[in-house]
Amino acid sequence: MTAVLAPVPARRDPPAARTLGADDIARLLPHRYPFFLLDRVTAVVPGVSAEAIKSVSAADPVLAGHFPGRMIYPGVLLVECVAQLAAVVYGTAAVQAAGGELVGDVAHRVGYLAEIRQAKFLKPVVPGDQVVFRAQSGIKVGSLISVNGQASVGRDIVMTVRLAVTERDEQ
Repeated sequence: MTAVLAPVPARRDPPAARTLGADDIARLLPHRYPFFLLDRVTAVVPGVSAEAIKSVSAADPVLAGHFPGRMIYPGVLLVECVAQLAAVVYGTAAVQAAGGELVGDVAHRVGYLAEIRQAKFLKPVVPGDQVVFRAQSGIKVGSLISVNGQASVGRDIVMTVRLAVTERDEQ
């Protein structure tokens, strides 16, 4: 008796990830110095996920008061980095849906951080650290989108968070 095997479905690879420099990020986000926090997006799959880096420097003014004698990058800014990365995920999806390259400023489309859930700070981030942020799109309910995020330094995960962000319609 000869066994008949079912055909194997064609493998679908995810779309190729893109990288974005600071100028590209600035066209996607309304944030500016001192609240423009991401240095570079190292990978983005529009509407799905992204990865970015931020180099923490002792010259960052926020570290002067957090904390004198023991500089620690504020946890709330780690969360904000994930929120900004989520805006990159959805901003690049809007650009892709419009059928084009990132040539104009789409920052006006960025929604707002609506909820912070389950933020866990596992290790302090200090000057000299290069933090890698990851954001993964989750369930969408109405105009709210859940986002799972994390920050790591080297092999150590330093923060995990679940967020909800709003989606804004074209204006």
